[in-house]
Amino acid sequence: MKKLKIQSENGNVLVEFALIMPVLILILAGIVQFGFLLNGKIAVNSASYEAARAATLSDNPEADAINAVISYASASLPGWGLQEQLSIEIDKTGNSPGDSVQIKVFYEVPLFFSKILPISENGSSFFKVSGSSVMQIEEKE
Repeated sequence: MKKLKIQSENGNVLVEFALIMPVLILILAGIVQFGFLLNGKIAVNSASYEAARAATLSDNPEADAINAVISYASASLPGWGLQEQLSIEIDKTGNSPGDSVQIKVFYEVPLFFSKILPISENGSSFFKVSGSSVMQIEEKE
């Protein structure tokens, strides 16, 4: 008579889990990082549009454009350091109706894994996203 030896497979599940879990965490972290980058890009595009719109309707285009960008960015990007990471460029051809105003907004989105996977061009722990809008100054009533 042969004796069958039954082996337990209780440890196999734990080993497989230990092998797969780092990969799953990395994929999840990548999805979250992409969400932060996409949120930053959408926010700077919208902030540049709102700033250009405010500048075309205003008697003081520069100040109103800056206020519009800061207001929109502080509502869209809560908890992030706007003073250090947000920059604005305003280029206008004049103050007369028909002249154009171009607003460029730049924001540096923090990267979670900049040391492991450097995706920024200068190796920093931030990725710069930008948005730009051009509008014509309208006649004031």
